[in-house]
Amino acid sequence: MKPALAEGHAAVGVGPDAGDSAEAGADDRIHVLFEQHVAADPDAPALVCGAESLTYRQLNRRANRLAHYLRKEGIESGSLVGICMHRCVEMIVGVLGVLKAGGAYVPLDPSYPKQRLEAMLNDVELDLLLVKGEQSLDLPESPVRVLGIDRDSAAIEVESAENPGLPPSPADLAYAIFTSGSTGRAKVAAVYQRGWANLLRWFVAEFGIGVEDRVLVVSSFSFDITQRSIAMPLVTGGELHLLDSRAYDPALIREVVAEEEITLINCAPSTFYPLIEAPSEELEMLEPIRTVFLGGEPISASRLRDWALAPDREVEVVNVYGIAECSDVSTFHRLSDYDRYVETSVPAGRPIFNTAVHLLDDDLNPVAAGGRGEICIGGAGVGHGYVNDSSLTEERFVPDPFSDVAGAQLYRTGDMGRALDDGAIELIGRIDHQVKIRGNRIDLGDVETALRLHREVREAVVVSKDFSGGDARLIAYVVPRDILHVEDTGLIQALREFAREHMPEYMLPARIVTLAELPLNPNGKVDRIALAEREIQRPATSPESTPRSPLERQVATTFAEVLEMDHVGVDDNFFDLGGDSYLVTVLLGRLSASTGARLSIFDFVSGPSVAEVVAVIERDGDD
Repeated sequence: MKPALAEGHAAVGVGPDAGDSAEAGADDRIHVLFEQHVAADPDAPALVCGAESLTYRQLNRRANRLAHYLRKEGIESGSLVGICMHRCVEMIVGVLGVLKAGGAYVPLDPSYPKQRLEAMLNDVELDLLLVKGEQSLDLPESPVRVLGIDRDSAAIEVESAENPGLPPSPADLAYAIFTSGSTGRAKVAAVYQRGWANLLRWFVAEFGIGVEDRVLVVSSFSFDITQRSIAMPLVTGGELHLLDSRAYDPALIREVVAEEEITLINCAPSTFYPLIEAPSEELEMLEPIRTVFLGGEPISASRLRDWALAPDREVEVVNVYGIAECSDVSTFHRLSDYDRYVETSVPAGRPIFNTAVHLLDDDLNPVAAGGRGEICIGGAGVGHGYVNDSSLTEERFVPDPFSDVAGAQLYRTGDMGRALDDGAIELIGRIDHQVKIRGNRIDLGDVETALRLHREVREAVVVSKDFSGGDARLIAYVVPRDILHVEDTGLIQALREFAREHMPEYMLPARIVTLAELPLNPNGKVDRIALAEREIQRPATSPESTPRSPLERQVATTFAEVLEMDHVGVDDNFFDLGGDSYLVTVLLGRLSASTGARLSIFDFVSGPSVAEVVAVIERDGDD
């Protein structure tokens, strides 16, 4: 029996159907949709990465040969194949080849620390791991079989270039993706082909995506946002472009957008802001973009307003909300009234089609109209569960009491929300300790567990704290085993280096603070609220290394503004003061605007102090 809806409960509801999209069929598999465009226009451009490009025919033939080879290697329906590569043509060949062979791919970022990759490879039972050349040299030890897509190309090239044409299965998985875990053990969420296809068909129907569109991938292969960026153009006959750089470089992205006439971009808001916080002549390079899909964290409308509403600019900005366990996107909201959003949050919006969203209490009963409840998702996008954690799957994927479909499941997101008067959903926060930092979902317990591995750490608690401009950062509070080390700046530096070895960059705390003990609430638990509200002690700087020239003073002032500090010494390391890759892009953008210098992100990483930056500016000025 279905639970009765509370009075005024508007079924935040079920997104409208789009034709026959309620049930996925054979043609709804991603690679089959791609093959349809191969047949329709085989010589159309499909994939571009730097100077390398492939037509639909060329990409299809390469993927087919890999698929036939994988079948001989035992890959079939239900197989999990890891793909550990930086953005490259072979990465996309791998994705399509695995899908065509009947398997599901598992994206892995080779830039992760070895310890992290080793834990990932040990945490999920892969049938095979695809790598490209240099990646194989840096892989941790693992029992998984490794296939070098370039090293073994001779054996792959003799395989058939014809479509494998395997019969579909309703249980076909598309991909399985790692998400942060609360015990230091990452979860691996598996997505069905039918759920992914439903999402892509919605994107196409809602936003008219077609053969004229060009999508640029700027995010890491390991993020769920990247999977839709990859598939979106390939299932519509458009062009997929990969940013040919391992570093996030806003100037390069603007250049690629202009040169390749990119029309669609998917990214986190914090990734997008640096693109539009630039001089007006550089903003002109973004004119080809017609739609920007932002998701993964709250949007700061004030940072988008001037760019989005500029005269003669025709661009649509869309807030998309979703979760990896439910095929990435479940609701959406088109931004329009920017002045209103400056005063309030940008809504998560309404469900995409074939998707149901409910606000429920702890007993899975709908909350009253206007009440707060856990956001629970049902419908076509609900995934298979966690391939490495059956108990957590049972906890989060529950029978759907609102559905008439046999076996339908409801996913409990852990996000809190409420329905606005117009029926749109507003996000309020997390029930647990998961947070979103610049588009990346991070479980604070995952970071805490990594820090506790250090031999000098007795306890560690990590909180998220908002800085100016809506910029959220992780702050780690650490209790040393030896109380005499509370004031030891050397310990903090050692912990920063230790963290870099054990966690990907997006999980690194911006600040590490040592305490003699952690505050407790009346229940005897760590008072995380008190820690989040605690005034942050600024990192130690070098007051004796004061600026010696007007240019050094100008650059040092910009450093201090970005880091939100009173002053910065000319020899202080930007990263040791809490800087990260995102703040680097902010800093370089401001320095470019104030000094007119075009600083390379690679120059900065190799010399991240005021003195070294000034030396680069003066050197370039003399050329």
